[in-house]
Amino acid sequence: MIVQEYNNAQAFLGDHAEALLQYEAISQLILYNACQNLTTNTSKDCIFGTVIEDGKTWLYFCKVTPYNYVIYTPEQGDLSRAVSALAEYTAKNHIKFSGLNARHDICLLFIEEYSKLVPCTFIEKLAMDIMEIREVNDIKLIEGKHRLAKQEEVKLITDWMIQFHIEALDSEMDYEAALKRATELIEDGRIYVYENPEGQIVTMAAAGRKLIHGIAITYVFTPEEFRGKGYAASNIYHISKNLLEEGYEFCTLFVDKRNPISVRAYEKVGYKIIEENYEYIMIPSEE
Repeated sequence: MIVQEYNNAQAFLGDHAEALLQYEAISQLILYNACQNLTTNTSKDCIFGTVIEDGKTWLYFCKVTPYNYVIYTPEQGDLSRAVSALAEYTAKNHIKFSGLNARHDICLLFIEEYSKLVPCTFIEKLAMDIMEIREVNDIKLIEGKHRLAKQEEVKLITDWMIQFHIEALDSEMDYEAALKRATELIEDGRIYVYENPEGQIVTMAAAGRKLIHGIAITYVFTPEEFRGKGYAASNIYHISKNLLEEGYEFCTLFVDKRNPISVRAYEKVGYKIIEENYEYIMIPSEE
């Protein structure tokens, strides 16, 4: 097994864009990072590469600070040798990272091999399903109104974004950073809300990462008192339908595996689970 590191993301995509685009929603984290760093030369903070053998690519990986180490493969067979080679390469080249994103089996293999070489502990942070939709189903919607968020609602959206980070991503978000992000998304017409018949805003979602052929939906949040009533699914239906009609080939979102109710709701809209994505935090040993 040979680990091949590229000079920059543009060279990486030149060799592998076609393969990555075959499963774009699954490889989206690597693709997005690459597209955002096309001309950035490889450094300790920006790495793109592959693990290859006999002309076959077994793994694709990237590490772009401050984001996690991302490992992707479409392969389903025995990947132990490929993952072991990457773990050894990462350790020997002193590649620093704070977290890992990959399919569960890849995470476990990498953690096992890397931990033999570098004293550290890995803690599972998130277990997500990657869902995708290419055509919405004809479903019964909850009575209410779907619309874009307004600038005067920015404080509410900011509060909900912070709660989303806490509940869905198990992380905190600085208020000023959240306010800035909420303001930008509202100004760009990318935050959508749903009103109940009484005129209350009961759920929100945002059109987030723009991919090459699709778009990721994020910040899906509903306050506790309005959950379980179908508002989020109705909002997601409208957002997905609008974005697909605008010309995106697919919409994608990440859903917590601990939230099967949301998964079933999105499946009714037309979403399908196409892969999983786990996140592990790496804690270096004090030694």
